[in-house]
Amino acid sequence: MSAFLRMGRIPGGGILPILVAGGISVGQAAAAEPGWVQTVDVPDAHGPPDVACTKTGSTKSPGVSSTGTSATETTPIDVGAMGSFALDVASQQPQLTPEDRVRLQIGEVYDVARVPLEPLRGDATALARVHAVYDAMARRDRVVRVAFWGASHVAGEYYTGEVRRQLQAQFGDAGHGFVMPAAPWSGYRGSDVNLCTQGAWVSDYDRRTGGRGDGLLGVAGVSVESSATSSLGWVQTTKSNPQGQHVTRFEVQLLLQPAGGSVDLTVDDAAPVRVSTRGDTGPGMTVLRVLDGPHRLTVQPAGDGPVRLLGVNMEADGPGVVVDAMGVSGRTMSSWTRWSAPLQSAFLERRPPDLAVLAYGTNEANDPKLNPDTYRAELRVSLSRFREVLPGAACVLVGPSDRGKKLSGSNFAIWGPTAWVAKVQAEVALEFGCASWDMQAVTGGPGSMLRWRLLDPPWAAADLIHFMAAGYQEIGRRFVGAMAAV
Repeated sequence: MSAFLRMGRIPGGGILPILVAGGISVGQAAAAEPGWVQTVDVPDAHGPPDVACTKTGSTKSPGVSSTGTSATETTPIDVGAMGSFALDVASQQPQLTPEDRVRLQIGEVYDVARVPLEPLRGDATALARVHAVYDAMARRDRVVRVAFWGASHVAGEYYTGEVRRQLQAQFGDAGHGFVMPAAPWSGYRGSDVNLCTQGAWVSDYDRRTGGRGDGLLGVAGVSVESSATSSLGWVQTTKSNPQGQHVTRFEVQLLLQPAGGSVDLTVDDAAPVRVSTRGDTGPGMTVLRVLDGPHRLTVQPAGDGPVRLLGVNMEADGPGVVVDAMGVSGRTMSSWTRWSAPLQSAFLERRPPDLAVLAYGTNEANDPKLNPDTYRAELRVSLSRFREVLPGAACVLVGPSDRGKKLSGSNFAIWGPTAWVAKVQAEVALEFGCASWDMQAVTGGPGSMLRWRLLDPPWAAADLIHFMAAGYQEIGRRFVGAMAAV
């Protein structure tokens, strides 16, 4: 028998989930929990079903007519806007200073290990707050949460995945953290978690072509929606990886909306829990508590209306570390100003990160409308919004990566705006109590992207903007090293 959670009216206009069918015990929300959170015990979940993902899912935009423009990482920029020197790989005669030649190991077999560790930078207060987070991990007496937001470097979940592995190996695995229950775009992935999407879903995020533009995107700035019973998604613990093998609760983030439908939440082979998302527009959450171990959560619309899902937190009883990765390719920090602050705040107040990492800048450096002054003003507005919803978190701004562009033959130029974007970030970060970390410096400074591309096998992608998995993993290790050195 399915257990149904009916959304009943309470004084003041709120929404209260009520169990109306047996089979699963529903615990009352803890005193500290807001009224929109319902907890369900699922003691009879016996482990993930032996059913493989068929990968038949599709994702499209809401199809709303939009006058906005979509952020992109391929906006054409005149070559003159690029760097102050060019690098000729074939002749090994780049227009570089002697210091640059030493830094880039020109004429030698390039060794990433020789690139100095780039430290976190900032004033004593900002660095002390980061150190306090690392110290809390080392004490191993509670769950410590680190949350990454950003563009494609975060969306790929390679370097954040390595950060998660490094920290959990040292300080304990308290669960995978945030993940979308159905893919919001083709190629969506996570490290140390199994994902599956089937059927048709509609996804939305800031400045998505055809997006709704309503800002109702949740903590990660993303949503997925469907009303079809043929649509489903699942999130599952890994089978053999060192991290990600167990979970004790799934926290399903929902959008309540006046015409919302119901969704079935099924853990392993237990009876489904049916949850209605109909109500006044606002946050909703169902927490499914399970016995510690491997589990799969499947989400499936019941067919009685649209269900908009905002994410799932996969957590295990601590102590240990959780690392949330919440990236959307092509976005900028200004996206924060277009997300619903009340909706995002609701989820963050309930589950605040100890450390927030804001990894933007690559797309800002690609925007011909920005210069240091306009970017400085824009960043202040964005960070004010960040501090509105996370006033007390330790924070780090991670700057843009190095970038190259092929000119002709073996001639390449280095992207000039990268340096001033990182410089502005370091300055403005101090105004908001944040540290900064210059990713261009992390990999060896201007020109290092090309050197990483020429490794065998390559550590940088052919577009000279992104990295291969090995490159991202090295960046993840260096981030953890920078935290440890504070």
